[in-house]
Amino acid sequence: MKVTIVLRTYRRQDFLKESLASIHFQTHKDWELIIFDDAGLSENLEIYKKFKEEHPSNKVVYLTSATPHDMYKQSWILGLKLASGELFVRLDDDDLLTEDALEFLSKTYEQHPDLDFSYGSSIFFGGSKLQRINETRHPHEVPKTRHIWEGYLNGHPYNNPWRFKMKHYDEPQHYTSIIHCSKANEMCSFHTYAIRVKTALKVIDKFEITSNFVDDLEMMGSLEYLGLTHTSIKRILCYVRNHSEGRLTDKETKIGGKNLWEDILHIRDKVEFVRPENFQTKIYETEIEGNFNEGSITTTHQHYFSQYRDKIQKLAGTSLLKEVREKNIDWRIFV
Repeated sequence: MKVTIVLRTYRRQDFLKESLASIHFQTHKDWELIIFDDAGLSENLEIYKKFKEEHPSNKVVYLTSATPHDMYKQSWILGLKLASGELFVRLDDDDLLTEDALEFLSKTYEQHPDLDFSYGSSIFFGGSKLQRINETRHPHEVPKTRHIWEGYLNGHPYNNPWRFKMKHYDEPQHYTSIIHCSKANEMCSFHTYAIRVKTALKVIDKFEITSNFVDDLEMMGSLEYLGLTHTSIKRILCYVRNHSEGRLTDKETKIGGKNLWEDILHIRDKVEFVRPENFQTKIYETEIEGNFNEGSITTTHQHYFSQYRDKIQKLAGTSLLKEVREKNIDWRIFV
C-alpha cells in the first residue's frame, strides 16, 4: 500500500531534518511526501531539495506560503486532495516516526478494508531520553459517565446549553463521539493520524478546517460525524518531542485573536454542527494484530530509542550543528 506522508513545518530546521531522517529509515519504502512549510524559508527549501535528491524513487513535494501559519490547517484538506497514496499519514516537524510505523499502518489498512481512519499512541521524549507514553482511546474506551451533554437533549444547536446535565443516566453510558469526549476533557485523538484517502475524499468537501491549534480534533471529529469508521491505535508509532521552541500550544501564543483555550472552546462547538440527528459513532471493533504496547517505558525502549535518535541525528547532521552552536561559531558556513 502506498502511503502519503503530510509533513508540516515552520521555522525549526533542525527538527525538520530529524523528522525527514525518520522517514528515510522507514522499513516500508512505498511512500510519497508532501511538505507544507508555513514560513517560506529558503533554508527549508534547501532541506527539501537535498531530501528529494536523495530519494529519487519517491515523490517529494514542497508547498509553502510566506504568511506564517497559512498552510498549517490547510494541510489536512490539500494533503488528501493531492495524495496519490491509498493512506494519508500526518507528521509534524517536531515528531519522529518509529522505523516500522508506515509498515504497521499499511498492513493494518490492507487487512482491515472497513477501517477509515485512526489515531495513535506516542512516547514523549526530550533529548535522547524517553519520558512517558501517551496512549490514545476511542470514545468507548473512555470510562463511562452518568452525565450527558445537555445540548444533545435539545437538538441543534448541540452547544446550547453549554453544560453537562449531571447524573442524567441511572447507569453509566459511553461517550457518543470524539467531540463529546473533548467536551469532558477526555482526550481521544492524538498522534499518529492515519486516514484512508478514498473514503475521506467522499466527505472532504462537507466541512473545512479552521483551527490553528486543535486542527486534529476538528479533523477527526468531522470525519466521525460524517460517518467514517475509526479506532485508536495502541502500538507506538511516533515519538513526540517535548520542547519549548515555537510551540503553538503555549498559552501566550495567539493566532487570529485566539489562544489555544479559546480556540478549543470554539472548535468543540463548531464541529457539533456537522453531527447529524440520531448520530451513532462507527467505532471499528475488529481486533488488529499487534495493536498493543507495554503501558510503560522499559529499559529496552530506552536503549532502542537512544540508538535510533543517534542514527537520526547523524543522518540529519544536527549533532554537528548543536556542537557548533555551543561553541558560538557561525554554523551557517557548514550548511
